[in-house]
Amino acid sequence: MDAHVRTTGLGGRLTDRPRCPRVEAIHCAGHRLLRGDPRRLAPERLASLAHGQFTAPERFLPLLGRTFALVSPWERTLSVQQYRPHRPRAPQGVQVRALTPGDASQVATLPPSLRWITETWGGAHGLAASGRAWGAFTDGHRLAAVACTYWQGRAHEDVAVLTLPAFRRSGLALACVNGLTLAVRARGRVPTWSAPRSNEASLALARTAGFRPVRTEVCYYVGQPRESLLPKIPQLPQLPQVPLQSASGRQQAFMIGSRA
Repeated sequence: MDAHVRTTGLGGRLTDRPRCPRVEAIHCAGHRLLRGDPRRLAPERLASLAHGQFTAPERFLPLLGRTFALVSPWERTLSVQQYRPHRPRAPQGVQVRALTPGDASQVATLPPSLRWITETWGGAHGLAASGRAWGAFTDGHRLAAVACTYWQGRAHEDVAVLTLPAFRRSGLALACVNGLTLAVRARGRVPTWSAPRSNEASLALARTAGFRPVRTEVCYYVGQPRESLLPKIPQLPQLPQVPLQSASGRQQAFMIGSRA
């Protein structure tokens, strides 16, 4: 994530000081990476990164617990492509190719629940123009599946893929992954794959595409900040009431500053 943020300019980082930071919270889309000395980062600052998932050493757990009301661990399996993929194959009438900036409008039509794949590139236009995505198109123009580099590192590129529900179980995801990973290797990097340990479908697809697990790590989903860290809304003073005479002669009470 660090290299991706530096290279793309997307996301950002929280540090305890501008130069030679002793702790960093790197963030992009809904993902956060913690490293350094947790004693140097105040919960009040970390609270701004609520509602996301953290990758962090265990020494950060007390800080996460002091900052967020919910900290839910889950296991992620990391895999590396150890077998080179075959050239992409797709059913008749489907074209599998690299995305171009002109495909942004098609990427933008993804349902909201699937747009997560664009988030680390700043949205549909960023992903289409990144040069790091492959798509499967039916009827020459309709996007049915897409695979992309979700994180671009110095030596590795982490792969993400999805298929629209109407086109699943037709081999389109594998075809897109094969095309993408061939391009990743042509750039001199190694394709990697990250998925929840419980996501059997994702891990099965990774294995078919030549990936093999190398390790499992624990990540943490966090909810909202603890109540003590939420911004306090000051109570407005009670406005005085001023009696006014209506056109009918009846007395009415209006608060100063209110609109009739």
